[in-house]
Amino acid sequence: MGLLDNLLNAFLKATDPRPRFVAERCLLHKNSVGGCDRCEQACPKRAVRLENWSVEIDEVDCTGCGVCVGVCPGLALEYPLGGVQEALIRGKGQVRCSKAEGTGEEVLCLGRLTPGLLAEAGSRFGKLTLARGECETCRIGGAGIPAHLERMVEEARRYFPVEVEVVQGALPGERVDRRELFRALWGSARRTAAEIVPELPVPLEDEEKPLPAELRLRQAAARRGGHARWPRVEVDQGCTLCPVCTNVCPTGAIRRVREGEEYLLYLEVGRCTGCGACVESCPPQVMRLAETSEVAEVLLYRGQPPWYDL
Repeated sequence: MGLLDNLLNAFLKATDPRPRFVAERCLLHKNSVGGCDRCEQACPKRAVRLENWSVEIDEVDCTGCGVCVGVCPGLALEYPLGGVQEALIRGKGQVRCSKAEGTGEEVLCLGRLTPGLLAEAGSRFGKLTLARGECETCRIGGAGIPAHLERMVEEARRYFPVEVEVVQGALPGERVDRRELFRALWGSARRTAAEIVPELPVPLEDEEKPLPAELRLRQAAARRGGHARWPRVEVDQGCTLCPVCTNVCPTGAIRRVREGEEYLLYLEVGRCTGCGACVESCPPQVMRLAETSEVAEVLLYRGQPPWYDL
């Protein structure tokens, strides 16, 4: 494949409004008990369909608002977060949606702001100021965006006590003149150009399952805050050490290791999203969700399973 084909494919990818679907992180795909339909229920444009134990997003109906990404408990839907994080950093914690008045750093829709992005930016700049347009008439996200944003902020506060102010219209204190307008247009053009250039090969990571970008942002914020309420799993007596919880975990947070005649069940707290798939799917129902401020690997349970063949 030549450079022209690479550029064309990259351009089509950059202009595709749909988030990327990672099947191995989808609770529906992993056959979690109860499944999951949050993305389908949350989509304001009814662009999401659940078919054949997978998620299908219509390219025409999808507007790229990002709401489905924010509600996905397993992080199976994702947009590249670098561009939005750059906007938050360049704006020093102030960004506006593409329909808000004025200038300043821009994101397509405030629905694109995930808990990790909000928590990490809050740990850098303290108070965040987000400007929105008329959501009620917006064709991108719609009237539900303010309520969705509130839920994302509440989740972000698990990792850092971020303060967020949402205003309608222009960002407070911004100057709307030709220089500022040119600067905003130039910055937008540079980001667009960067998005359509083919990605360079990425070196392989040491991790068997690389940590999703959203979880890396949450960890960074938690380290700076020091008082995180990270979700974690606890296991009571009666665990049979079967592999169900490890099979349904969307981010590989739970792993099972054999040592001699015993099995050990570990949880990597920094990978846990609190989705509850392991709790719902546990055959003896001995798992429950709790919270912790320590981002580390913990031993959940150890013992010899009753089904172990001597």
